[in-house]
Amino acid sequence: MIWLTGVECRCRVGVPAGERRRAQKILVDVGLEVEADRAARADDFRLAADYGAVERAVRAHAESGERALIETLAERACAAALRAAPAASAAVVRVHKRPAAMPKTRGVFVEIRRERVGPRP
Repeated sequence: MIWLTGVECRCRVGVPAGERRRAQKILVDVGLEVEADRAARADDFRLAADYGAVERAVRAHAESGERALIETLAERACAAALRAAPAASAAVVRVHKRPAAMPKTRGVFVEIRRERVGPRP
């Protein structure tokens, strides 16, 4: 499993419309289930997952549009991560948010895991 943690995004997300008026900081963690042994044995980055491509895909998705739920953001970010890492058999995404409507709560997060459907390239 390879993890990208704390991918910082500026998102418009929240149930009340007022919360979506301004972009807020959201953190996204992405875990990719990959077979890393071939890349590790060869010590060759060309055989490894492209972490930069995954980060760019997840950030681009998260920062586009507006959503009411972090659950929606997590689902779509997970799909973007799987598209950006074709060798991954599955992805785990956690979306962390400081809830404006709950000032005495440090944060909430949603975690999802999705497996690739169909054969991998």
